[in-house]
Amino acid sequence: MRKVTTGCCALCQLDRVSNDTPITSLEWSLEILKRQKEANTEVGISTGNGQTATFTIVSPGEDKLEENLIKLGYTKVWEFERRKGYPKEGNLKMYIKNL
Repeated sequence: MRKVTTGCCALCQLDRVSNDTPITSLEWSLEILKRQKEANTEVGISTGNGQTATFTIVSPGEDKLEENLIKLGYTKVWEFERRKGYPKEGNLKMYIKNL
């Protein structure tokens, strides 16, 4: 799992997660992100730490990941098509959580 910053300094992505990611690992990462948010003193300098929201993309078949995100307070905000060429049918789902 890794945190990926975005062009918006208030938003980051939790990436490289799947059905195999334990809910305890997700909880630990959210706790770190919350601490970084509270400790942030930068304003408009970089996109390093201090994000106030995080999102995760759920692929088709990642039912356990989706269940864990919902348990942790994430909200599904959007569904969209996968790029052509992926073997499994279905839409990607974007989940977001305010820290």
